[in-house]
Amino acid sequence: MENKTSKYLKYAIGEIVLVVIGILIALQINNWNENRKSNILEKKLLSELAKSLEGNCNAMIQDSLLRITWNTSSNIVIAAIENNLGYSDSLQIHFQNARKPGTNLALSSSGYESLKNAGFNILSSDILRNNIIELFELTQKRLLEEMTYFESFQPDRQTQIDKLFSYDDTKFNPTKPFDIPLIPHDYNKLKHDITYLSMIKSVKVQRNIIGVILNRNLKESQRVLQLIKNELNEN
Repeated sequence: MENKTSKYLKYAIGEIVLVVIGILIALQINNWNENRKSNILEKKLLSELAKSLEGNCNAMIQDSLLRITWNTSSNIVIAAIENNLGYSDSLQIHFQNARKPGTNLALSSSGYESLKNAGFNILSSDILRNNIIELFELTQKRLLEEMTYFESFQPDRQTQIDKLFSYDDTKFNPTKPFDIPLIPHDYNKLKHDITYLSMIKSVKVQRNIIGVILNRNLKESQRVLQLIKNELNEN
């Protein structure tokens, strides 16, 4: 009886050990599958975010190039007024450019929103997670807020422009709808309009302020984009 009981105990213990091993193996396989799914989702979200940032960087570069063009026009108009230069038709497009504070810059946050909905813990890198959040919640948000603030002055500027200029609608270009030349009602009177000159200088200052914040955002976006690419290449 003692021998049989000993055999039964050994058998039972063996069965328990096998069951425990089976459970541990199953848990390990399940964890492996979950980690695999998590890695696939992380890579997908980072790829979407990288695509959004690439588009944002291209948009900011184009915006910066336009600001350079508009600053050039502002300088030409200011020089013409302050140096009492004669009128020429070439000034018409510069009058239009000089009044523009900036573009209707739209930055995509779709990739970031997808990541936020999935949960930031999906990212395995704490450094990358913190950099992404700071970019979209602080740096980019500040840029958009500043642009909205300066755009709030646009209606007053438009009223002033309408008093001083007419639009050469015969030169409307569908590919450049905002580049209609402006023709002054009275160029000599315009040269002595202190309010207009102050407005053009103010727009240039606002444009440059936004340009500084924009370039900071661009560099930060490019840096975070490189971090994302490095993470994707490692996985």
